[in-house]
Amino acid sequence: MSENSNEGRLARILSQCAAEMLAALGFQTTILEEAYPAKPASESIAAFVRFGNDNLRGSLTLWGPSKLISRLRPSPPAVIPDDLDDWACEMVNQAVGRFRNRVATYGVKVAFNIPRSALAEQLRPPTSPQPSWFPISFVIDDMVLECWIELEANPDFQLAESPLEEIEAALAEGSIVLF
Repeated sequence: MSENSNEGRLARILSQCAAEMLAALGFQTTILEEAYPAKPASESIAAFVRFGNDNLRGSLTLWGPSKLISRLRPSPPAVIPDDLDDWACEMVNQAVGRFRNRVATYGVKVAFNIPRSALAEQLRPPTSPQPSWFPISFVIDDMVLECWIELEANPDFQLAESPLEEIEAALAEGSIVLF
């Protein structure tokens, strides 16, 4: 699928949002716009969320070794798998929340489901790429966080060439509101 297609452009926006989320956490990343032949980790965590509207549907999955997810988590360091699962879901939630805010400036409104996670001895991406699949790898220190983006738009969907309006956020992206 062309990177200039609606799906390709949206995938690029979503991958930028994921990179910005990691940078906001204070991590320098190297981005590889392809699946990375990562070494199997003994324990991995994947967090994923589906999103869409009447014309567009997609999902974002972040997958990495538990050791990396723990390193990405703000203090205190996680000691139990449930904490890491929750943090992985929060990272996906923040990345897709940034995406929702960004595409709103193009006049596209999306809703997303509750993020979910899975803990496994080994997780592997699909071996054959699909036309609607956009793999991105974030290399952080000596580990890799895989980002799998899947997007499918109706044939009549057209993403504007540039943002239509500036929308000011009530809070900075990634902010937490306690009530």
